[in-house]
Amino acid sequence: MGKSSRQSKAFRRRPASVEVEKKPAKKEPVAAIPPEVSRRMVRRILVFSGIPSGLGLSSFFVNYYLLTNHVVALPPYFTLAESLALFGLGFLGISYGVFSASWDPEPGSLLGIGEFRRNLSNVIQQWRESAARSSESKDSVPLTREDSVPLTREDSGEGEA
Repeated sequence: MGKSSRQSKAFRRRPASVEVEKKPAKKEPVAAIPPEVSRRMVRRILVFSGIPSGLGLSSFFVNYYLLTNHVVALPPYFTLAESLALFGLGFLGISYGVFSASWDPEPGSLLGIGEFRRNLSNVIQQWRESAARSSESKDSVPLTREDSVPLTREDSGEGEA
């Protein structure tokens, strides 16, 4: 064994004086997505994100063909704006695909507009409740003098020579 092998083993060994403190694991409910809901979300993401993204990719080739064969005189920024809009729709399609899928075991509507509104309002409500709980827990922590009083030059000793 070479020197580097011995050094790496030395780094892997833990000194006897260092004890690892194990914290008890918190038992939190696991929110698993049912397989049928997951498949529904993936199908909607593929449709609502895949179609605009595919059109965004094909727009480069179509615009190149139109310019090189002098079919249409497109300004240079047109391809940028077109692909940006289509890729942006594809990006938004990911979120819409997740939120428009019915999160219940039974399937929802074809476009999922009602499911989108319901699921988005549920997520916003949960987010607000979580933010309220976290602000309540922050309010219960008492402030120390160091937290509430700003440090001045005299306190830090910078003004002394």
